Amino acid sequence: MAKDKSETEQYTIGIAIKYFRQKYNISQGELCEGLCSVTTLSRIEVGERSGDVLLLQMLLERLGKSRNEFELIITDTDYELLKMRGEINQKIRDKSVRSAHELLKVYEKIANQEATVEKQFITRNKAFLYELEGGEAETVIKLLVEAISYTVPNLETKEIKDHYLGKTELNIIIDIIHRSISLGKMAYTKEIIVKIMKYLDLHNSIEADKELYPKLAVMAAGIFIQEEEIEKALEICNKGLIKCKGSRKLDFQGELAAIKAGILETIYKKENKWEQNKKECLQYYLQAYYVYEFYEEYDKTEDLRKYLKEEYQWACTD
Repeated sequence: MAKDKSETEQYTIGIAIKYFRQKYNISQGELCEGLCSVTTLSRIEVGERSGDVLLLQMLLERLGKSRNEFELIITDTDYELLKMRGEINQKIRDKSVRSAHELLKVYEKIANQEATVEKQFITRNKAFLYELEGGEAETVIKLLVEAISYTVPNLETKEIKDHYLGKTELNIIIDIIHRSISLGKMAYTKEIIVKIMKYLDLHNSIEADKELYPKLAVMAAGIFIQEEEIEKALEICNKGLIKCKGSRKLDFQGELAAIKAGILETIYKKENKWEQNKKECLQYYLQAYYVYEFYEEYDKTEDLRKYLKEEYQWACTD
């Protein structure tokens, strides 16, 4: 009996998951750890889709693939939840705390309460809302740790490189790192950042590399500079800028260029080589300046303009 369009497309998604899983030599247990049972994954791979679009998205992410690369066939409930997730995320970005809270409560009633991916989404956004309400950073971190534990239950006892993590999961870990830095937990954050960078190198996801590595590089470089490990900070900046090449997004490229310029300036001044290398430093500062200007980050643009005028006698001619 021939499959109808919906069944065929579901089967195609399952085949794609199975194909990439086997191509990357990942077992079913490794791929679905914390997300669903091996039985559920087996059913997905043969076209009997068991689970909503969020589960499929997380499985694809762990394979380094974007949801946009595949047409995910969804039910009316799936569609409603997908739409609500987007609205909740947008309200949080807009800092519309009250309306985001109300929508998240509605989402909780509709979503599958047993699904780890749903629990993760809900808990992560509760952390963000608590933070927007002025909550303590320690509690925000605690909620984020709870969120990641739903799909990565043994993160503290198992090496990060031994996991297969999606972009969403990596971003939650980065959320934890960012807030830990604000609390001055440098030793802890340094250790985790280095592990995630090694993870990205090992698993070589192009999408994750271009989106996440530069963000991590900014954090890591800041920590190494603070600990006076200048050469290591420069190495990370260089690698972060390389990852930015070819990306349609300039996120963090300005920060990395500014950090690199500052590092080079420090090194050259210490070695009494600044005068002959000022042009190189200025080149990276200007790269940062124009990225800030493009993103209309006027405070950063103005601060950098003043600094370049004083130190480099540079005047903007725009």
